[in-house]
Amino acid sequence: MAYPMRNRPLHRYLARIYCRLRYGAGRTHFEEWWPGLRLQMPGSDGSAGCIEYKGQALAPLHSFPVLARLDELVIVGSGPSLAGQATGKIPMSSAILLNGAIHLMGEGDRQPFAIVIEDERFIWRHWRDLRRLVSEPADVYLSTGVIRSLCEVAPDWLAKQRVRHIDFIHKPYLAPRPDMGQIKELPFLAWSDDAEFAISLRPGSGIVPAGSVAVTAAQIALAMRPRKIGLAGIDLTSTQTPRFYEEAGDQAMSRLDAAVGKILKMFDLIRQEAAHLGIAVENYSPVSLLASVGYPFLGRLDR
Repeated sequence: MAYPMRNRPLHRYLARIYCRLRYGAGRTHFEEWWPGLRLQMPGSDGSAGCIEYKGQALAPLHSFPVLARLDELVIVGSGPSLAGQATGKIPMSSAILLNGAIHLMGEGDRQPFAIVIEDERFIWRHWRDLRRLVSEPADVYLSTGVIRSLCEVAPDWLAKQRVRHIDFIHKPYLAPRPDMGQIKELPFLAWSDDAEFAISLRPGSGIVPAGSVAVTAAQIALAMRPRKIGLAGIDLTSTQTPRFYEEAGDQAMSRLDAAVGKILKMFDLIRQEAAHLGIAVENYSPVSLLASVGYPFLGRLDR
């Protein structure tokens, strides 16, 4: 079955319209698990939950890992800057790969620390690459919509992975969209001084979105308390330049231009929280806007 390359297949747009009309605007996000997806969450004792699709159990659903003081974690995006860098210097065993950064794995011989995918549009466009490149079981962090889309197109691949569920606080699984007052009451959020932006200190309980999977991954990394967090391929610059693995003229759509201001403010808050926890932060992209919010550039990936 062929799917539109620019976004999502038609039946997913229809699902969204149906859920909005049936459940109302505050429950439009119900389309992320409708129809057929049911998530049984992991137990508080660490026991695994279950991903069910159309009544069939497909895969265990694991809890977020307990606190572990790692030496470093390197969050790796798909920025064009990586095309000119020595990506072989990225410590794959410490790398959190975002979306198309899975292309750095070659044919599965370089296993990452984790993979994070939050936008199902990536699945519709690249699920065959995901199956080919991530050929061995991996720790994968997936949003509700990503899990459902994989149940549709690659259930056998999903069944092999160690899946952890990304639940966004503004569109929680099985619950209506909360208002700002309810969000303010969440005890696991850290807020900016002006109370305009927040990050999650307990990502297993919910994550604050920002329009970039890099912000999601940074919240996950921060909770693991590594001694250092590095960021590679997080350019936050031109949306016209192909990602390092794309060809000119065959690029996936991006909403970075509209979200970059919020993304940078979120990264500034992440840097402040990292400093509070004694975690060093580094930026390995020579063109990244992260330098403007206090992430020092280091030429670790220079050729």
